[in-house]
Amino acid sequence: MAFYLKNAHVLDVEKGTFFSADVKIENKKIVSLDEKAPDGADAVDCTGKYLTPGVMDAHVHLVWDGTSPDPMGDTIKDGNYVCFAKGVRGAMDSLKAGVTTVRDVGSHDDAAIPLASAINRGIIQGANILPAGSAIQGSYGHCPMIGFIANTEAQLIDRIKRLKGYDIEMSIPPIHWAKIMASGGAAGLEDVGPCMYSPKELETLVYEAHRLNMKVAAHALSYDAISKCVDAGIDTIEHGAEMTEEILLKMKEHGQCWVPTVAVYKSLVESEGIIADVIVEKAKVVAENQRKSFKKAMEIGVKIILGSDAGSANFGPHPSAYLEMFTMHEYGMPNADVIRCATIAAANELGIGTQRGSIEAGKLADILILDANPLDDLHAFTDHLYSVYKEGVLI
Repeated sequence: MAFYLKNAHVLDVEKGTFFSADVKIENKKIVSLDEKAPDGADAVDCTGKYLTPGVMDAHVHLVWDGTSPDPMGDTIKDGNYVCFAKGVRGAMDSLKAGVTTVRDVGSHDDAAIPLASAINRGIIQGANILPAGSAIQGSYGHCPMIGFIANTEAQLIDRIKRLKGYDIEMSIPPIHWAKIMASGGAAGLEDVGPCMYSPKELETLVYEAHRLNMKVAAHALSYDAISKCVDAGIDTIEHGAEMTEEILLKMKEHGQCWVPTVAVYKSLVESEGIIADVIVEKAKVVAENQRKSFKKAMEIGVKIILGSDAGSANFGPHPSAYLEMFTMHEYGMPNADVIRCATIAAANELGIGTQRGSIEAGKLADILILDANPLDDLHAFTDHLYSVYKEGVLI
């Protein structure tokens, strides 16, 4: 049954401008934007309202709820079932708040994969999930409780093939992503500095993933890890504190993407007395480097998409995408560009740009209706959210 969102201001995310249209929706998809809603049609009057695509967060951890000072310890204590239940709640809360798609880049015992399957099959309601499963890492890597240990090239190849095998097993769309922990982290006791894999091991991982039509995301904070990941052809650099101009220029040349997660490190710096002092001190260094690198990346024109690290220590409950939006703007990015990073740019990088990320005929109807113009103030997403549609269904 078709219905219309009529008399709406519709955001063209590529141009960063609004235009007037009646949006016709049928069978989960946007059918047209140039057909006026006929008299008597099933329609929602959107006069004075602003339509945007659903927001995307390219870096979340749904098995963490964001309220704990020690989510890693909680993961061990809670076990598989409670972690999965946290994931259900995080996915539901994200969707209700307008974050309609997330990429989960690290979950306990691959929990995000069956979670994505349950949502895709309509068993539970939640944001569309692109699951990377447990993050691939070497022994004594970052966040081993949401990781899969692979110390050799053979083990890396085996892990990629097992991830690919989930496509059929879990009845979900193809798993496009693998996640690797290439350096230590701020939110951990390990050393941030050295890359945890050799250039040859990274190249093997990337070759096998790309051969199987998968992409690779790399947690990488140090210069050593970032530079090796960029040279190996890894697709997205996550966090990326020590981003030199040389690295950023290489990333632009190779078409690689940065997922900065700037808000979480700002939050860790502000969590003194709540989380461990060693984490706060490491986060201070990361946050300062990120602020400088973010400005330089914008000047150079490196691809950036929004990822928040939702679920992290003392970061607040899901979703955290809007906190990331506000921080990106604080660091100098115009509102229209922030929204683009959270919609069509993210969709294109995540491999779903033909299906989601903009309000266009033929795409799935993931649409937010706002009572205020987000180009004027990004808080329109949090303070003036009127309704959320996922695949044409009112949430």
